[in-house]
Amino acid sequence: MSIAIKDIFRANRPPGKPGRADRYLPETAQDMRRLLRKIQRDFHDPSVIWPGDFVSEVAVILVEFGEDLHADAGLWRSLENTNRELFGTPLPLAEDTDSTAPLAGFDPRRMQHLLWTLWQVMSPENCPSPAHPNLLLLADAASTLLEERFHRLPPESGVKTFLAGSSRFGWEIKRKLVWLGTHSYLFRQVFDKDVSRQEQGASIGIIDDFICQEYTPWSGMAAIDVLAGALPNVSEEDRAALRSWDERHAAFYRVLSRQPDGGTPHTIVVRNLVNGQCYTVSTDMAGCPFEPGLVVFGSLTPWRNEWYWSGEQRIFRDLPDAEDAKLRKSMLEKSPSIAYRYCPAEAAQARASIRRLHAEFVAYHGDDLAVFPDGLALAAAEQKRLEARWQAADPEHVRRIMNERGLTQPRPLMQFPRSMLDHDQGIGMFFNPDEGQDLMLGFKHVMSGMRKQGDGLSGTERLVLRNFVTSQNISLPFVQRLIREYGAESLLETFHLRGLPPERTLAFLLRCHKGRFFHNRYPLLALV
Repeated sequence: MSIAIKDIFRANRPPGKPGRADRYLPETAQDMRRLLRKIQRDFHDPSVIWPGDFVSEVAVILVEFGEDLHADAGLWRSLENTNRELFGTPLPLAEDTDSTAPLAGFDPRRMQHLLWTLWQVMSPENCPSPAHPNLLLLADAASTLLEERFHRLPPESGVKTFLAGSSRFGWEIKRKLVWLGTHSYLFRQVFDKDVSRQEQGASIGIIDDFICQEYTPWSGMAAIDVLAGALPNVSEEDRAALRSWDERHAAFYRVLSRQPDGGTPHTIVVRNLVNGQCYTVSTDMAGCPFEPGLVVFGSLTPWRNEWYWSGEQRIFRDLPDAEDAKLRKSMLEKSPSIAYRYCPAEAAQARASIRRLHAEFVAYHGDDLAVFPDGLALAAAEQKRLEARWQAADPEHVRRIMNERGLTQPRPLMQFPRSMLDHDQGIGMFFNPDEGQDLMLGFKHVMSGMRKQGDGLSGTERLVLRNFVTSQNISLPFVQRLIREYGAESLLETFHLRGLPPERTLAFLLRCHKGRFFHNRYPLLALV
Protein backbone atom coordinates (compact mmCIF):
# COMPACT_ATOMS: atom_id res chain seq x y z
CA MET A 1 0.00 0.00 0.00
CA SER A 2 1.24 3.47 -0.81
CA ILE A 3 2.91 5.22 2.12
CA ALA A 4 1.56 8.54 0.86
CA ILE A 5 -2.05 7.37 1.13
CA LYS A 6 -1.55 6.07 4.67
CA ASP A 7 0.27 9.25 5.68
CA ILE A 8 -2.53 11.46 4.38
CA PHE A 9 -5.08 9.50 6.41
CA ARG A 10 -2.95 9.38 9.53
CA ALA A 11 -2.30 13.12 9.44
CA ASN A 12 -5.96 14.08 9.15
CA ARG A 13 -7.99 11.75 11.35
CA PRO A 14 -9.73 13.39 14.33
CA PRO A 15 -8.62 12.58 17.88
CA GLY A 16 -10.43 9.90 19.80
CA LYS A 17 -11.65 6.37 19.19
CA PRO A 18 -11.70 5.24 15.53
CA GLY A 19 -14.78 3.64 14.01
CA ARG A 20 -14.90 0.04 12.88
CA ALA A 21 -14.83 1.12 9.23
CA ASP A 22 -11.78 3.39 9.61
CA ARG A 23 -9.15 0.71 8.96
CA TYR A 24 -10.61 -0.08 5.54
CA LEU A 25 -10.48 3.49 4.25
CA PRO A 26 -6.79 3.71 3.19
CA GLU A 27 -7.15 0.59 1.04
CA THR A 28 -10.27 2.04 -0.58
CA ALA A 29 -8.38 5.28 -1.27
CA GLN A 30 -5.57 3.33 -2.90
CA ASP A 31 -8.10 1.73 -5.26
CA MET A 32 -9.67 5.13 -5.88
CA ARG A 33 -6.30 6.56 -6.87
CA ARG A 34 -5.74 3.73 -9.36
CA LEU A 35 -9.18 4.39 -10.81
CA LEU A 36 -8.59 8.13 -11.19
CA ARG A 37 -5.26 7.58 -12.93
CA LYS A 38 -6.69 4.95 -15.28
CA ILE A 39 -9.67 7.10 -16.31
CA GLN A 40 -7.55 10.19 -16.86
CA ARG A 41 -5.18 8.31 -19.19
CA ASP A 42 -8.12 7.85 -21.57
CA PHE A 43 -9.28 11.48 -21.57
CA HIS A 44 -9.44 12.99 -25.07
CA ASP A 45 -8.97 16.49 -23.57
CA PRO A 46 -5.62 16.36 -21.74
CA SER A 47 -5.94 20.01 -20.66
CA VAL A 48 -8.55 19.08 -18.06
CA ILE A 49 -7.02 16.46 -15.81
CA TRP A 50 -5.94 16.38 -12.19
CA PRO A 51 -2.24 17.25 -11.88
CA GLY A 52 -0.26 14.22 -10.76
CA ASP A 53 0.60 15.69 -7.36
CA PHE A 54 -3.08 16.05 -6.52
CA VAL A 55 -4.36 12.58 -7.39
CA SER A 56 -3.50 10.95 -4.05
CA GLU A 57 -5.08 13.79 -2.08
CA VAL A 58 -8.21 13.74 -4.24
CA ALA A 59 -8.52 9.98 -3.79
CA VAL A 60 -8.37 10.31 -0.01
CA ILE A 61 -10.86 13.20 -0.02
CA LEU A 62 -13.34 11.18 -2.09
CA VAL A 63 -13.14 8.29 0.38
CA GLU A 64 -13.52 10.61 3.37
CA PHE A 65 -16.54 12.10 1.64
CA GLY A 66 -17.87 8.56 1.23
CA GLU A 67 -17.28 7.93 4.93
CA ASP A 68 -19.24 11.06 5.79
CA LEU A 69 -22.24 9.99 3.68
CA HIS A 70 -22.11 6.33 4.73
CA ALA A 71 -22.04 7.10 8.46
CA ASP A 72 -24.12 10.30 8.18
CA ALA A 73 -21.43 12.22 10.06
CA GLY A 74 -23.20 15.42 9.04
CA LEU A 75 -20.66 17.56 7.16
CA TRP A 76 -22.06 17.08 3.63
CA ARG A 77 -25.59 17.16 4.98
CA SER A 78 -24.84 20.55 6.54
CA LEU A 79 -23.52 21.82 3.19
CA GLU A 80 -26.55 20.65 1.21
CA ASN A 81 -28.99 22.05 3.77
CA THR A 82 -27.32 25.45 3.57
CA ASN A 83 -27.42 25.34 -0.23
CA ARG A 84 -31.15 24.68 -0.10
CA GLU A 85 -31.61 27.76 2.06
CA LEU A 86 -29.42 29.96 -0.16
CA PHE A 87 -30.16 28.71 -3.68
CA GLY A 88 -33.28 26.56 -3.44
CA THR A 89 -31.36 23.42 -4.38
CA PRO A 90 -28.78 21.25 -2.57
CA LEU A 91 -26.30 21.22 -5.47
CA PRO A 92 -26.45 24.53 -7.37
CA LEU A 93 -24.29 23.57 -10.37
CA ALA A 94 -24.62 19.81 -10.58
CA GLU A 95 -25.94 18.16 -13.73
CA ASP A 96 -29.69 17.64 -13.65
CA THR A 97 -29.81 19.27 -10.23
CA ASP A 98 -33.48 20.22 -10.73
CA SER A 99 -34.47 16.61 -11.38
CA THR A 100 -37.29 15.21 -9.29
CA ALA A 101 -35.06 12.24 -8.47
CA PRO A 102 -34.04 12.75 -4.83
CA LEU A 103 -30.39 12.72 -3.83
CA ALA A 104 -29.36 9.57 -2.02
CA GLY A 105 -26.12 7.83 -1.14
CA PHE A 106 -23.23 8.20 -3.56
CA ASP A 107 -25.23 10.02 -6.21
CA PRO A 108 -22.91 11.10 -9.10
CA ARG A 109 -24.36 14.61 -8.83
CA ARG A 110 -22.89 14.88 -5.34
CA MET A 111 -19.55 13.66 -6.65
CA GLN A 112 -19.74 16.20 -9.48
CA HIS A 113 -20.26 19.10 -7.06
CA LEU A 114 -17.47 17.88 -4.79
CA LEU A 115 -14.94 17.42 -7.60
CA TRP A 116 -15.70 20.76 -9.23
CA THR A 117 -15.28 22.66 -5.95
CA LEU A 118 -12.04 20.83 -5.21
CA TRP A 119 -10.79 21.83 -8.65
CA GLN A 120 -11.61 25.47 -7.85
CA VAL A 121 -9.53 25.19 -4.66
CA MET A 122 -6.60 23.06 -5.78
CA SER A 123 -6.11 24.10 -9.41
CA PRO A 124 -8.27 27.17 -10.15
CA GLU A 125 -6.40 28.15 -13.31
CA ASN A 126 -7.23 24.70 -14.77
CA CYS A 127 -10.79 24.38 -13.46
CA PRO A 128 -13.29 23.17 -16.11
CA SER A 129 -17.02 23.67 -16.41
CA PRO A 130 -18.93 21.63 -13.82
CA ALA A 131 -20.53 19.88 -16.81
CA HIS A 132 -17.22 19.05 -18.55
CA PRO A 133 -17.22 15.43 -19.84
CA ASN A 134 -13.97 14.63 -18.00
CA LEU A 135 -15.46 15.69 -14.68
CA LEU A 136 -18.69 13.77 -15.28
CA LEU A 137 -16.75 10.59 -16.12
CA LEU A 138 -14.76 10.92 -12.90
CA ALA A 139 -17.94 11.52 -10.90
CA ASP A 140 -19.69 8.44 -12.31
CA ALA A 141 -16.70 6.15 -11.81
CA ALA A 142 -15.94 7.38 -8.29
CA SER A 143 -19.60 7.02 -7.32
CA THR A 144 -19.65 3.40 -8.49
CA LEU A 145 -16.48 2.51 -6.59
CA LEU A 146 -17.68 4.09 -3.34
CA GLU A 147 -21.03 2.31 -3.64
CA GLU A 148 -19.28 -1.05 -4.05
CA ARG A 149 -16.81 -0.58 -1.21
CA PHE A 150 -18.93 1.08 1.45
CA HIS A 151 -21.79 -1.38 0.90
CA ARG A 152 -19.72 -3.94 2.84
CA LEU A 153 -18.57 -1.62 5.65
CA PRO A 154 -20.26 -0.91 8.98
CA PRO A 155 -21.63 2.66 9.29
CA GLU A 156 -19.31 3.46 12.21
CA SER A 157 -16.93 6.36 11.75
CA GLY A 158 -14.30 8.00 13.93
CA VAL A 159 -15.33 11.34 12.44
CA LYS A 160 -18.96 10.86 13.45
CA THR A 161 -17.97 9.77 16.96
CA PHE A 162 -15.74 12.81 17.34
CA LEU A 163 -18.37 15.30 16.17
CA ALA A 164 -21.04 13.65 18.35
CA GLY A 165 -18.93 14.07 21.49
CA SER A 166 -19.82 16.47 24.29
CA SER A 167 -20.71 20.02 23.26
CA ARG A 168 -21.28 21.38 26.75
CA PHE A 169 -18.33 23.76 26.92
CA GLY A 170 -16.97 26.26 24.42
CA TRP A 171 -13.53 24.62 24.41
CA GLU A 172 -15.16 21.33 23.30
CA ILE A 173 -16.74 23.13 20.36
CA LYS A 174 -13.40 24.80 19.60
CA ARG A 175 -11.62 21.44 19.52
CA LYS A 176 -14.08 20.18 16.90
CA LEU A 177 -13.83 23.41 14.95
CA VAL A 178 -10.03 23.31 14.79
CA TRP A 179 -10.07 19.78 13.39
CA LEU A 180 -12.84 20.59 10.92
CA GLY A 181 -11.12 23.72 9.60
CA THR A 182 -7.60 22.31 9.34
CA HIS A 183 -7.97 18.55 8.67
CA SER A 184 -11.41 17.68 7.29
CA TYR A 185 -11.90 16.82 3.61
CA LEU A 186 -13.92 20.00 3.07
CA PHE A 187 -11.45 22.53 4.39
CA ARG A 188 -7.87 21.32 4.64
CA GLN A 189 -6.94 22.25 1.08
CA VAL A 190 -8.37 25.76 1.54
CA PHE A 191 -6.56 26.04 4.88
CA ASP A 192 -3.21 24.94 3.45
CA LYS A 193 -3.51 27.49 0.66
CA ASP A 194 -4.32 30.22 3.19
CA VAL A 195 -1.36 29.29 5.39
CA SER A 196 1.00 29.30 2.41
CA ARG A 197 0.29 33.03 2.04
CA GLN A 198 1.18 33.78 5.68
CA GLU A 199 4.74 34.60 6.69
CA GLN A 200 4.21 33.22 10.21
CA GLY A 201 2.78 29.91 9.00
CA ALA A 202 0.04 28.07 10.87
CA SER A 203 0.20 30.11 14.07
CA ILE A 204 -2.61 30.04 16.63
CA GLY A 205 -3.85 33.40 15.38
CA ILE A 206 -3.85 32.31 11.72
CA ILE A 207 -5.75 29.13 12.58
CA ASP A 208 -8.29 31.05 14.65
CA ASP A 209 -8.86 33.59 11.89
CA PHE A 210 -9.34 30.84 9.33
CA ILE A 211 -11.78 28.64 11.23
CA CYS A 212 -13.92 31.57 12.37
CA GLN A 213 -13.99 33.96 9.45
CA GLU A 214 -12.58 32.50 6.23
CA TYR A 215 -15.47 32.17 3.79
CA THR A 216 -14.61 29.42 1.35
CA PRO A 217 -15.56 28.16 -2.14
CA TRP A 218 -17.94 25.78 -0.37
CA SER A 219 -20.84 28.13 -1.16
CA GLY A 220 -19.14 30.87 0.82
CA MET A 221 -19.39 28.89 4.04
CA ALA A 222 -16.86 29.14 6.85
CA ALA A 223 -15.95 26.20 9.07
CA ILE A 224 -18.24 27.60 11.79
CA ASP A 225 -21.20 27.40 9.37
CA VAL A 226 -20.59 23.76 8.46
CA LEU A 227 -20.05 22.74 12.09
CA ALA A 228 -23.18 24.61 13.21
CA GLY A 229 -25.23 22.55 10.77
CA ALA A 230 -23.49 19.25 11.54
CA LEU A 231 -23.49 19.18 15.35
CA PRO A 232 -26.05 16.74 16.76
CA ASN A 233 -28.10 17.40 19.87
CA VAL A 234 -27.65 21.16 20.06
CA SER A 235 -30.35 23.83 19.97
CA GLU A 236 -30.98 26.38 17.23
CA GLU A 237 -29.83 29.00 19.73
CA ASP A 238 -26.51 27.15 20.04
CA ARG A 239 -26.13 26.97 16.25
CA ALA A 240 -26.75 30.71 15.96
CA ALA A 241 -24.18 31.40 18.69
CA LEU A 242 -21.56 29.33 16.85
CA ARG A 243 -22.23 31.14 13.58
CA SER A 244 -21.63 34.44 15.41
CA TRP A 245 -18.00 33.50 16.07
CA ASP A 246 -17.01 35.31 12.89
CA GLU A 247 -17.52 38.48 14.97
CA ARG A 248 -15.22 37.64 17.86
CA HIS A 249 -14.98 40.40 20.42
CA ALA A 250 -11.30 41.30 20.05
CA ALA A 251 -10.43 43.99 22.60
CA PHE A 252 -8.41 45.00 25.62
CA TYR A 253 -9.92 43.52 28.79
CA ARG A 254 -9.18 44.25 32.44
CA VAL A 255 -9.59 41.23 34.71
CA LEU A 256 -11.92 42.03 37.62
CA SER A 257 -12.14 38.67 39.41
CA ARG A 258 -11.27 34.98 39.16
CA GLN A 259 -12.81 31.90 40.79
CA PRO A 260 -11.60 29.51 42.09
CA ASP A 261 -7.96 30.10 43.04
CA GLY A 262 -7.04 26.47 42.32
CA GLY A 263 -8.24 23.71 39.99
CA THR A 264 -10.11 23.99 36.70
CA PRO A 265 -12.24 25.21 35.09
CA HIS A 266 -11.87 28.84 36.07
CA THR A 267 -14.48 31.54 35.81
CA ILE A 268 -13.18 35.07 35.41
CA VAL A 269 -14.98 38.35 35.00
CA VAL A 270 -13.43 40.91 32.65
CA ARG A 271 -14.38 44.41 31.51
CA ASN A 272 -14.05 45.33 27.85
CA LEU A 273 -12.09 48.59 27.90
CA VAL A 274 -13.51 49.66 24.54
CA ASN A 275 -17.26 49.34 25.21
CA GLY A 276 -17.22 49.17 29.02
CA GLN A 277 -19.20 45.92 29.22
CA CYS A 278 -18.41 43.01 31.54
CA TYR A 279 -18.08 39.40 30.36
CA THR A 280 -18.10 36.14 32.36
CA VAL A 281 -15.37 33.98 30.84
CA SER A 282 -14.87 30.24 31.40
CA THR A 283 -11.49 28.59 30.77
CA ASP A 284 -10.00 25.14 31.34
CA MET A 285 -6.46 26.53 31.04
CA ALA A 286 -4.11 24.85 33.53
CA GLY A 287 -2.29 27.38 35.68
CA CYS A 288 -4.73 30.11 34.69
CA PRO A 289 -2.65 33.31 34.26
CA PHE A 290 -5.58 35.76 34.32
CA GLU A 291 -5.25 37.42 37.69
CA PRO A 292 -7.39 40.38 38.85
CA GLY A 293 -5.93 43.71 37.75
CA LEU A 294 -4.21 42.41 34.61
CA VAL A 295 -5.03 43.72 31.14
CA VAL A 296 -5.48 41.09 28.44
CA PHE A 297 -5.71 41.63 24.70
CA GLY A 298 -7.68 38.78 23.20
CA SER A 299 -10.88 37.63 21.51
CA LEU A 300 -14.00 36.25 23.16
CA THR A 301 -16.75 34.07 21.68
CA PRO A 302 -20.11 33.13 23.26
CA TRP A 303 -21.39 29.65 24.05
CA ARG A 304 -24.33 28.82 26.32
CA ASN A 305 -24.42 32.04 28.33
CA GLU A 306 -20.67 32.18 28.90
CA TRP A 307 -17.73 33.57 26.97
CA TYR A 308 -14.55 31.75 25.97
CA TRP A 309 -11.12 32.88 24.86
CA SER A 310 -10.49 32.32 21.16
CA GLY A 311 -7.01 32.27 19.65
CA GLU A 312 -4.07 33.97 21.36
CA GLN A 313 -4.04 36.29 24.37
CA ARG A 314 -1.44 38.91 25.28
CA ILE A 315 -1.10 39.84 28.94
CA PHE A 316 -0.07 43.31 30.19
CA ARG A 317 0.82 43.18 33.88
CA ASP A 318 1.56 46.76 34.88
CA LEU A 319 -1.01 48.96 33.17
CA PRO A 320 -2.74 51.32 35.62
CA ASP A 321 -6.42 52.17 35.26
CA ALA A 322 -5.43 55.56 33.89
CA GLU A 323 -4.32 53.80 30.66
CA ASP A 324 -7.80 52.42 29.94
CA ALA A 325 -8.95 55.48 27.98
CA LYS A 326 -5.81 55.37 25.81
CA LEU A 327 -6.39 51.71 25.00
CA ARG A 328 -9.99 52.44 23.99
CA LYS A 329 -8.84 55.31 21.75
CA SER A 330 -6.15 53.12 20.18
CA MET A 331 -8.64 50.35 19.35
CA LEU A 332 -11.17 52.70 17.77
CA GLU A 333 -8.48 54.41 15.68
CA LYS A 334 -6.32 51.44 14.64
CA SER A 335 -8.89 48.60 14.40
CA PRO A 336 -12.23 50.34 13.94
CA SER A 337 -13.98 47.63 11.93
CA ILE A 338 -13.28 45.17 14.77
CA ALA A 339 -14.35 47.55 17.54
CA TYR A 340 -17.60 48.34 15.74
CA ARG A 341 -18.68 44.71 16.22
CA TYR A 342 -19.43 45.42 19.88
CA CYS A 343 -19.72 49.23 19.86
CA PRO A 344 -23.07 49.84 18.11
CA ALA A 345 -23.20 53.59 18.81
CA GLU A 346 -19.75 54.14 17.31
CA ALA A 347 -20.62 51.87 14.37
CA ALA A 348 -23.72 53.94 13.66
CA GLN A 349 -21.65 57.13 13.79
CA ALA A 350 -19.10 55.66 11.35
CA ARG A 351 -21.85 54.52 8.99
CA ALA A 352 -23.33 58.01 8.97
CA SER A 353 -19.89 59.44 8.15
CA ILE A 354 -19.37 56.91 5.34
CA ARG A 355 -22.76 57.77 3.83
CA ARG A 356 -21.84 61.46 3.92
CA LEU A 357 -18.48 60.82 2.26
CA HIS A 358 -20.18 58.65 -0.34
CA ALA A 359 -22.61 61.45 -1.16
CA GLU A 360 -19.70 63.89 -1.52
CA PHE A 361 -17.85 61.47 -3.82
CA VAL A 362 -20.93 61.02 -6.05
CA ALA A 363 -21.60 64.77 -6.12
CA TYR A 364 -18.00 65.45 -7.20
CA HIS A 365 -17.62 62.66 -9.80
CA GLY A 366 -21.26 62.40 -10.83
CA ASP A 367 -21.21 58.66 -10.07
CA ASP A 368 -20.06 56.16 -7.44
CA LEU A 369 -17.49 54.85 -9.96
CA ALA A 370 -14.66 57.01 -11.30
CA VAL A 371 -12.35 55.64 -14.00
CA PHE A 372 -8.81 56.97 -14.63
CA PRO A 373 -6.39 56.16 -17.47
CA ASP A 374 -3.42 55.82 -15.12
CA GLY A 375 -2.18 56.28 -11.57
CA LEU A 376 -0.96 59.85 -12.02
CA ALA A 377 -4.39 60.95 -13.24
CA LEU A 378 -6.03 59.33 -10.23
CA ALA A 379 -3.59 60.94 -7.78
CA ALA A 380 -4.14 64.39 -9.31
CA ALA A 381 -7.91 64.00 -9.24
CA GLU A 382 -7.95 62.82 -5.63
CA GLN A 383 -5.75 65.69 -4.52
CA LYS A 384 -8.02 68.18 -6.26
CA ARG A 385 -11.15 66.59 -4.77
CA LEU A 386 -9.81 66.61 -1.21
CA GLU A 387 -8.52 70.17 -1.54
CA ALA A 388 -12.02 71.27 -2.56
CA ARG A 389 -13.47 69.42 0.43
CA TRP A 390 -11.12 71.13 2.86
CA GLN A 391 -11.80 74.53 1.31
CA ALA A 392 -15.52 74.04 1.94
CA ALA A 393 -14.96 73.11 5.59
CA ASP A 394 -15.02 75.46 8.59
CA PRO A 395 -11.72 77.44 8.48
CA GLU A 396 -11.16 77.21 12.22
CA HIS A 397 -11.59 73.44 12.11
CA VAL A 398 -9.14 73.22 9.20
CA ARG A 399 -6.54 75.30 11.08
CA ARG A 400 -6.86 73.08 14.13
CA ILE A 401 -6.38 69.91 12.08
CA MET A 402 -3.38 71.44 10.28
CA ASN A 403 -1.75 72.32 13.61
CA GLU A 404 -2.46 68.86 15.10
CA ARG A 405 -0.99 67.05 12.08
CA GLY A 406 1.80 69.48 11.24
CA LEU A 407 0.41 70.27 7.78
CA THR A 408 1.65 73.24 5.74
CA GLN A 409 -1.15 73.09 3.13
CA PRO A 410 -4.92 72.85 3.72
CA ARG A 411 -5.19 69.30 2.52
CA PRO A 412 -4.35 65.85 3.91
CA LEU A 413 -0.99 64.26 3.19
CA MET A 414 -1.50 61.86 0.31
CA GLN A 415 0.83 58.96 -0.35
CA PHE A 416 0.32 56.56 -3.23
CA PRO A 417 2.49 53.49 -3.82
CA ARG A 418 4.88 53.82 -6.77
CA SER A 419 3.35 50.71 -8.38
CA MET A 420 0.00 52.49 -8.56
CA LEU A 421 1.41 55.81 -9.79
CA ASP A 422 3.23 53.99 -12.60
CA HIS A 423 0.20 51.89 -13.58
CA ASP A 424 -1.09 52.73 -17.08
CA GLN A 425 -3.74 50.04 -17.71
CA GLY A 426 -6.66 51.96 -16.21
CA ILE A 427 -7.80 52.26 -12.59
CA GLY A 428 -11.37 52.03 -11.33
CA MET A 429 -12.23 53.81 -8.08
CA PHE A 430 -15.54 52.74 -6.58
CA PHE A 431 -17.05 54.13 -3.40
CA ASN A 432 -18.72 51.30 -1.51
CA PRO A 433 -21.31 53.08 0.65
CA ASP A 434 -20.97 50.47 3.40
CA GLU A 435 -17.20 50.47 3.87
CA GLY A 436 -15.29 52.97 1.73
CA GLN A 437 -13.29 53.17 -1.48
CA ASP A 438 -12.15 50.24 -3.67
CA LEU A 439 -9.37 50.47 -6.26
CA MET A 440 -9.05 48.05 -9.19
CA LEU A 441 -5.92 48.09 -11.37
CA GLY A 442 -6.09 46.92 -14.98
CA PHE A 443 -9.57 48.37 -15.14
CA LYS A 444 -9.54 48.98 -18.88
CA HIS A 445 -9.46 45.19 -19.31
CA VAL A 446 -12.32 44.79 -16.84
CA MET A 447 -14.41 47.26 -18.81
CA SER A 448 -13.57 45.84 -22.24
CA GLY A 449 -14.20 42.29 -21.01
CA MET A 450 -17.56 43.12 -19.43
CA ARG A 451 -18.69 44.91 -22.60
CA LYS A 452 -18.08 41.80 -24.71
CA GLN A 453 -20.97 39.99 -23.02
CA GLY A 454 -18.93 36.79 -22.75
CA ASP A 455 -17.95 36.50 -26.42
CA GLY A 456 -14.36 36.70 -27.70
CA LEU A 457 -12.67 37.39 -24.37
CA SER A 458 -8.87 37.71 -24.57
CA GLY A 459 -6.55 35.89 -22.19
CA THR A 460 -5.77 39.14 -20.39
CA GLU A 461 -9.45 39.98 -20.00
CA ARG A 462 -10.18 36.55 -18.57
CA LEU A 463 -7.32 36.87 -16.09
CA VAL A 464 -8.32 40.35 -14.93
CA LEU A 465 -12.01 39.45 -14.67
CA ARG A 466 -11.12 36.40 -12.58
CA ASN A 467 -9.06 38.60 -10.27
CA PHE A 468 -11.91 41.10 -10.10
CA VAL A 469 -14.20 38.39 -8.70
CA THR A 470 -11.72 36.49 -6.53
CA SER A 471 -9.74 39.38 -5.01
CA GLN A 472 -10.48 39.92 -1.32
CA ASN A 473 -9.69 43.61 -1.81
CA ILE A 474 -12.60 44.18 -4.21
CA SER A 475 -16.00 44.47 -2.57
CA LEU A 476 -19.15 42.68 -3.63
CA PRO A 477 -20.96 46.01 -4.30
CA PHE A 478 -18.20 46.94 -6.79
CA VAL A 479 -18.76 43.70 -8.74
CA GLN A 480 -22.53 44.11 -8.56
CA ARG A 481 -22.19 47.69 -9.81
CA LEU A 482 -20.66 46.47 -13.11
CA ILE A 483 -23.07 43.55 -13.40
CA ARG A 484 -26.00 45.96 -13.27
CA GLU A 485 -24.48 47.97 -16.11
CA TYR A 486 -23.09 45.24 -18.37
CA GLY A 487 -24.65 41.96 -17.26
CA ALA A 488 -22.84 38.89 -15.93
CA GLU A 489 -22.19 36.92 -19.13
CA SER A 490 -18.45 37.69 -19.23
CA LEU A 491 -18.00 36.71 -15.59
CA LEU A 492 -19.86 33.43 -16.10
CA GLU A 493 -17.80 32.75 -19.24
CA THR A 494 -14.56 33.43 -17.34
CA PHE A 495 -15.44 30.70 -14.83
CA HIS A 496 -16.81 28.30 -17.52
CA LEU A 497 -20.34 28.62 -16.13
CA ARG A 498 -22.31 29.80 -19.16
CA GLY A 499 -25.16 27.53 -20.16
CA LEU A 500 -26.24 26.95 -16.57
CA PRO A 501 -29.25 28.70 -14.96
CA PRO A 502 -27.78 32.23 -14.96
CA GLU A 503 -29.45 33.78 -11.92
CA ARG A 504 -28.70 30.91 -9.56
CA THR A 505 -25.24 30.36 -11.03
CA LEU A 506 -24.27 33.99 -10.54
CA ALA A 507 -25.58 33.95 -6.96
CA PHE A 508 -23.52 30.83 -6.28
CA LEU A 509 -20.38 32.25 -7.90
CA LEU A 510 -20.54 35.43 -5.83
CA ARG A 511 -21.15 33.48 -2.63
CA CYS A 512 -18.12 31.29 -3.35
CA HIS A 513 -15.73 34.19 -3.91
CA LYS A 514 -17.29 37.11 -2.00
CA GLY A 515 -18.74 35.16 0.91
CA ARG A 516 -17.58 37.58 3.59
CA PHE A 517 -19.67 40.38 2.08
CA PHE A 518 -22.88 38.47 2.80
CA HIS A 519 -22.27 38.91 6.53
CA ASN A 520 -22.14 41.97 8.75
CA ARG A 521 -19.73 44.53 7.34
CA TYR A 522 -18.42 47.64 9.05
CA PRO A 523 -16.92 50.91 7.79
CA LEU A 524 -13.15 51.05 7.45
CA LEU A 525 -13.39 54.62 8.74
CA ALA A 526 -11.76 55.33 12.11
CA LEU A 527 -13.37 57.69 14.58
CA VAL A 528 -10.78 60.26 15.67
